[in-house]
Amino acid sequence: MHEILNDVNLLKKYDVYAYDYTDYPHKSYWSEDLGDKDYRNTLKSIFLDKNHAPALFYIHVPFCKKLCYYCICHKEIAPSYDKVLKYFENYLYVEIDMLRRLFEENSLRPNFKEIYIGGGTPTLLEEKEFDRLMALVGSFCDIKNMNRFCIEIDPRVCSVERLKYYAKKGVTTISIGVQDLDINVQRAINRTQSPEMIEKLLSPEIRKTFSSINFDLLIGLPNQTRTSIRKTMEKVISMAPDRISMTYFHYAPKFYPHMKKLKERGLLPDSVEKKHIFAEGLDAITKNGYVRTGFEHFAKPGDVVAEAVRMNKANYTSLGAVSGDCCSVVAVGRSGHGMLGDSYLFQNHYEQEQYGIALSRGKFPIYRGHKMSADDVLRRDIIKGLRTYFVINIPEVENRINTHFSEYFSAELDVLNEFIKDGLAVLTREELKITERGKHFSGLIASIFDKYQKSPRCNKEVASEAMSHQSGEQVSGGC
Repeated sequence: MHEILNDVNLLKKYDVYAYDYTDYPHKSYWSEDLGDKDYRNTLKSIFLDKNHAPALFYIHVPFCKKLCYYCICHKEIAPSYDKVLKYFENYLYVEIDMLRRLFEENSLRPNFKEIYIGGGTPTLLEEKEFDRLMALVGSFCDIKNMNRFCIEIDPRVCSVERLKYYAKKGVTTISIGVQDLDINVQRAINRTQSPEMIEKLLSPEIRKTFSSINFDLLIGLPNQTRTSIRKTMEKVISMAPDRISMTYFHYAPKFYPHMKKLKERGLLPDSVEKKHIFAEGLDAITKNGYVRTGFEHFAKPGDVVAEAVRMNKANYTSLGAVSGDCCSVVAVGRSGHGMLGDSYLFQNHYEQEQYGIALSRGKFPIYRGHKMSADDVLRRDIIKGLRTYFVINIPEVENRINTHFSEYFSAELDVLNEFIKDGLAVLTREELKITERGKHFSGLIASIFDKYQKSPRCNKEVASEAMSHQSGEQVSGGC
């Protein structure tokens, strides 16, 4: 299964960063021309249809008490609770109330079936404020009858009593930021939390209270090794979460300057070693009965996402592997982003100043958006299909485009041929399938269908050297 990891030339050849495709297209291609008016009109057009598909309501809490050096989330360090309180009182509550008024004034009844509170650190919010938040959200969401209500948990800022409180407020699932359980890794990333701290939270009573518990882990952190991740995964497996996310960490100090501290605190594994570490974690998870629900997501066989995978309904989003029941995501909070129907993407302002100015003018704080073309939707579905299932059905795609797959995607297939020659993908009349060897590069293979992405999908110099060594003559790379 992992014999490809011994082929260093091939690993270096495809050592190219690929976006994780939680959204398509990437937000850098969204337009700032779409704003408040477009957002209002889209909300009305989606929810005026009484038979519209279920939707998810996302709330972003952009605050943490302490900076984790690996973090890529939009957040602000708030040692004092006053800053958190001001954000909720003066900004977030205002935005949510604007939504409520829009729904009431237009007689809209959004069919919200899921709620997700992410961050940042949502557990920073004290119960008094959480009560008020739920009262506002409850004005247009039937909280007690949600299919799923998830909140992200920082075990350093939570307690068993707080978890019981969340359950009384309607929360059904929790997602715990674990990252790694090795103390040397934790010290390097500025996030120390013992396994015992997490185990204490997950008492038998708590396990019975919540329908699903998710663990988030990162691969490629400083001081992380094959041995250390094996021990971490053994401990994780012993805690038996319902879902496990095991995502590659991408070192990008250009965009996140705080990441520079990581190299001061430990050795970062290179791209080849990261794949070996991932393979160790993957083996531990799958050998213990978890079902793969995407490239880096796993679930117990009885979990709703595992069931959705079997029914070909699952999807991959910024919230991880999901059941695919909700077709729209309405997001509130700084930087919050979502999708309305099958055609519109919107994101709020990052900066509190711009966010606040829009609200003070009675406008939704939309920073940018994107109207999906039919081609965008098609490519998104292909990319997410490859990221989740590692295969796409060619006749199904051809029925949508009313032409031959090979004609519509001729340029993409020229690039794909290099991956096929290296045994990373197989293309037949019926399907395009990523092989077991190729699953280590599934994001890169999926990126071939990204029409906005213009950068190479492999290192041509490495490819040329490897081919020259095999044939005894200089040849050009085919990527």
